[in-house]
Amino acid sequence: MNRAELLSQLRVDEVQRLMAEAIKGMVKKEWLTPEELQEEYGISIHAQNRMRMERRIPYSKVGKFIRYKRSEIEKWLEDHKIEMVGG
Repeated sequence: MNRAELLSQLRVDEVQRLMAEAIKGMVKKEWLTPEELQEEYGISIHAQNRMRMERRIPYSKVGKFIRYKRSEIEKWLEDHKIEMVGG
C-alpha cells in the first residue's frame, strides 16, 4: 500500500469511527444508572435516594443495582408537570 492509499484508508477509518460515535450518541439507552439519570435529567443522587425511599420515583432494583427506565422517568416527569396559569 503506497502513502496515498494509506492516507485514504486512515481517513475512511476516522470517518467511520466518527460516524459510529455520532450514532451512539443519538441512540438513547432505555435503562439508566443513577449517575446517568443525574447527568441527563439533573436529579441528584441524594434526591433519587430520598424519592426511592419514599416510593415517589419509578425504579427497578436487581440485587444491589438500581436502574431507571427512561420512558417511565419521562412519563413521571410529565405527570408531575405544573401547568402555567394565564397567558
